Amino acid sequence: MPLSEADVRQLQIGDVVYLSGCLFTARDGVYKHMLDDGHAPPIDIRGAYNVTAQSSPAGSEVAPGVYRVNSLQATAGFRYAQWMERLFERYGVRAVVNKGGMSPAMYREVFRRYGAVCLSTMPYGIGAIYGRAVTRVRDVHWKDLLGLSEAMWLLEVDSLGPFLVDGDTAGRSYAFAHAAEVDGPVRALYAELPEPILKRFGEVTDPTQELIS
Repeated sequence: MPLSEADVRQLQIGDVVYLSGCLFTARDGVYKHMLDDGHAPPIDIRGAYNVTAQSSPAGSEVAPGVYRVNSLQATAGFRYAQWMERLFERYGVRAVVNKGGMSPAMYREVFRRYGAVCLSTMPYGIGAIYGRAVTRVRDVHWKDLLGLSEAMWLLEVDSLGPFLVDGDTAGRSYAFAHAAEVDGPVRALYAELPEPILKRFGEVTDPTQELIS
């Protein structure tokens, strides 16, 4: 990183990627402050930081201006879909890292148009492994305004991964391409489960609500 257009256009769904260089983190706070409220980013995204991780590092400020990251786990990608087109158009981001990817329509209509890729963490729960790839925290911006968890972290990383290319510059979706392989076993599993007596708030038992397609 930063990534060139040739770098991202060679990637196809199903590829496994490791990243080295510097990226920035962004969650709701950064996107709202930067894209909704119109505050200019404190870094040259297009030229130097064109990869973003939709993540809140498990990190702390161990001394004034000195930070330590122990774990790096991305957040569900669908939460940030509303900001992607503006992020790509205004700032030239070429890759976003999140958990679980985004919808096939988002890849077809937005990622394809701007030549960007979506990299999904794999598997869930290896945030400590990702965290070990962080070699240095270059800076943390907007921490006083947004708090450490929502601030923009600039992370220097060495072989950060593995990540799965879930959406590529051709607008294809890895999850959607393999939906039948996942959905069939899910239906069979639900058929064998009894209706629970007690359910957690928001829990579903209708298998169609758990399917990719």
